[in-house]
Amino acid sequence: MELRHLRYFITLAEEMSFTRASVRLHIAQPALSIQIKNLETEIGVMLVSREGRKIQLTAAGKVFAEQARQTLANANRGVTLTRQAANGEVGELSIGHNGLAELLVFPQIIPAFKRKWPHVHLTFQNLRTPQQVEKLRRTEIDLAFAWLPISTEEFDVKELMHVPFVAVLPEGHRLARVDSVSIKDLSEEPLILFSRRMDAESFHQIERLFLGAGAVMNVIYEYDVLLSIINFVGMGSGCSILPNYSRQILSGVVYKPLRPPNVVRSLGIIKHKGRGDLAESFYRFTVENLPSRTLERRAGSGRKRSSAN
Repeated sequence: MELRHLRYFITLAEEMSFTRASVRLHIAQPALSIQIKNLETEIGVMLVSREGRKIQLTAAGKVFAEQARQTLANANRGVTLTRQAANGEVGELSIGHNGLAELLVFPQIIPAFKRKWPHVHLTFQNLRTPQQVEKLRRTEIDLAFAWLPISTEEFDVKELMHVPFVAVLPEGHRLARVDSVSIKDLSEEPLILFSRRMDAESFHQIERLFLGAGAVMNVIYEYDVLLSIINFVGMGSGCSILPNYSRQILSGVVYKPLRPPNVVRSLGIIKHKGRGDLAESFYRFTVENLPSRTLERRAGSGRKRSSAN
């Protein structure tokens, strides 16, 4: 049995006339009659009762007509979904990301992407850069928003934005009223930083800045969670040097630009080389709708206080 046989029978059931059905189907009436006879033989039941030129569906024919409509509808839907999948319009994407992407990239990209591809289901995993790279290798995620550099031999990589770091100080700190802070100003100050395990590249960049400035780097705490760092700064436990996007997290602290030289990290979107379908669609959509830009202008001084208990 082929799908065309179902279409023939449904058309006949709608027209209740071999003549009209053959016209709609653009086939000869005798050929249509033979096809219906063959269908009845294959199924083993009579689907149509013939009385001269008048025909009626048998009880079995009525059941078969309903099932045939459902089968054709499912087949057509299957074809549509398959084409949409091939065009990157339907399916599921697993996306790895860091805090920066969640705060500054996703609000600009995700709603617009869902409007364009409403049938694509997105899932998200907040991961450190090494974890994202490893999960990409194991195809456990489809794309990643991670700190660069990442090897372009293994992955497609597109830089999205540059992120300068800022000094984060308790509100009552002696440097809280100055316009900007240098690394030398932070010499011997108690520092609360991202742990080396969490972000080794940033930690080592900060180390090099202190070394270059002849300043003493006095790290008293290392944390994996950004909010923990800001909270401990807010409690007066020490100062920090964090990516500029941390200013969007409300807390009783002061953010000051760091005078050059500064730590600047780059965020990029990453996928397997040559990966097509949905991953390619999301990759291109992000690159086209979030042009490379710098967050330097956001690094001005200012205070943000928590309004929540």
